[in-house]
Amino acid sequence: MSDVTSRPDPMIPCKPGAEDLTAMNNRNTWMTMLYMLEGRDNRDHPKCGLYTGLHKKHFSTFPGTDEN
Repeated sequence: MSDVTSRPDPMIPCKPGAEDLTAMNNRNTWMTMLYMLEGRDNRDHPKCGLYTGLHKKHFSTFPGTDEN
């Protein structure tokens, strides 16, 4: 079954706050990947050093995602 309820999002913590280390690590890995994909590690990039807006910009880029 490919229902969303049968496979939870690995970036949604199942423990309160930041206690779910696996979910927090997944979020960190995801944001770092987007940061590098955008080239924000390059000093010449206008948003170098900023993670602001990365998730929102790329959320619907990948199959199976829908922001509603």
